Amino acid sequence: MSEILDIFNENFEKIGQEDREVVHKLGYWHQTFHCWILTHHDGKNYVLVQRRSAQKSNAPNLLDISAAGHLLAGESAEDGVREVQEELGINPQRSKMTNLGIRISASGVPGKKCNREFCHVVLLEDNTPLIDHTLQEEEVSALVEIELNEGLHLLSGECDSILCKALVVEHGRKKVVTTNIRYSDFIPRLDPYYLKIFIMAERYFEGKKYLAI
Repeated sequence: MSEILDIFNENFEKIGQEDREVVHKLGYWHQTFHCWILTHHDGKNYVLVQRRSAQKSNAPNLLDISAAGHLLAGESAEDGVREVQEELGINPQRSKMTNLGIRISASGVPGKKCNREFCHVVLLEDNTPLIDHTLQEEEVSALVEIELNEGLHLLSGECDSILCKALVVEHGRKKVVTTNIRYSDFIPRLDPYYLKIFIMAERYFEGKKYLAI
């Protein structure tokens, strides 16, 4: 089914609407929503990341944002919560969301595959137990719970790998397993985006007031 997106110029001024496939082919600026879920239990703080489904045409099986997606034509950043509901099966409380601002992301070659995004980035504090999430299996193959300090060590290059708990679905049944993850398991990005998010998560749990991406 075709998706229609609002398109913008480089100054974030809306200039029209276009089909998603055309948007990516011609490199039109458009809006996306990135939601990073933070959770706390047993005296420790965690950030959730999803492992993308093997069925995805882009970056299959790699780790990425807790929940994310495109904003459709006419949608605002607040409407992005539907991605959390669809991909992870939870109903986030807007009052638990912290806006980090807009991240500008651009990559690719116009005429082939070109992605230019204004990404609305939020932190979401949600303590739903890992096992109680419901994965949208065509989008997400696992939900990984990364302890905050261990994630900082991994993403800063201070260690090679860490052990984490992950929610998976096997033979139609959910279960929590232990998994080993490396920095190379994340989608490659030009900037240290994942490390920045973990730094903001650390500041959030410390009760710091000023948070931005």
